[in-house]
Amino acid sequence: MIKIGIYLAEKGLVPDFILNFFIQRISLARVSSASIENEKIMVINNLKSGPIAERTSDANDQHYEVPPAFFELVLGKYMKYSCSQFDSKTDDLDKAEESMLQLYIDRAGIQANQSILDLGCGWGSFSLFAAAKFPSSKFTAVSNSKDQINFINNQASLRGLRNLTAVQQNINEMNFSETFDKVVSIEMFEHMRNYESLLSKVSDFLNPDGELFVHIFCHRFACYLYETKNDSDWMTKNFFEGGIMPSEDIFSNFENHLKVVSSWKVNGSHYGLTSQKWLEKHDKNKSKIISLFDQHYGNGKTWFFRWRMFFLTCAKFFAINEGNDWYVSHYLLKKRP
Repeated sequence: MIKIGIYLAEKGLVPDFILNFFIQRISLARVSSASIENEKIMVINNLKSGPIAERTSDANDQHYEVPPAFFELVLGKYMKYSCSQFDSKTDDLDKAEESMLQLYIDRAGIQANQSILDLGCGWGSFSLFAAAKFPSSKFTAVSNSKDQINFINNQASLRGLRNLTAVQQNINEMNFSETFDKVVSIEMFEHMRNYESLLSKVSDFLNPDGELFVHIFCHRFACYLYETKNDSDWMTKNFFEGGIMPSEDIFSNFENHLKVVSSWKVNGSHYGLTSQKWLEKHDKNKSKIISLFDQHYGNGKTWFFRWRMFFLTCAKFFAINEGNDWYVSHYLLKKRP
């Protein structure tokens, strides 16, 4: 039954109100199991061993090697492929992207004459924004995606940002000869599978008084892996292979090298609205996107509706319980002496 429903949805034959009903039902069922607390303990224990990241090629194929032209059509002007911050005065995506980027600068304590590592930099929204604001600071942006690195370096050149360099590295082998005042990570930890090793590595990248600022999406108490087990795991199969849903308290379990000194909660409604804006732009540019996807995937119409379902799922998912179940958290972690 689920397989038939997904087949019809990927053909664009299922109305949004029906999709939203099942999105909410599946999401709530995922965290309602009697074993959810035991699952959290198991996942946290697993995050202390093994490679830092698994299935990195899958993550690239699913998201980060999709042509930049697609993201230019659906994201805002800062190319921010993560939660933005809206306010009561406007629901404009460009302004919401800028608001969140400025919030990162404030909470991370970015200042002039610093060295900053943007870890898992996406399309460079933070680095390009911050490098323009702090020309005396040096920014290094890191991604595993060749397309993202080329995009950022091209944009930095066009904007005359000589203080920004993007480099392609796999997180499992990543190394630097220099250290940094700040490390910023925006929606990268959700793709990692060994937090203990990752935080140890980040600690080595930091100066003695250095700090790590992290933005993740999370659940208020549950922590679970995205794994393809049955037909209902559509999201994992198509968009989040090797991923994890962290709990809000996740970093309290990994403080051997870095300690949380401040944390903030961003209501899930902001991510719900961000995803809704992506969905609206996706629908508006349907013909262009299908043409792009024909070249990239070979089956443009099916993938148009898959991405549409992805955006719709995120919009509904983060709006559940008025954004108080799944949401975004910010953390500032300081290197231990």
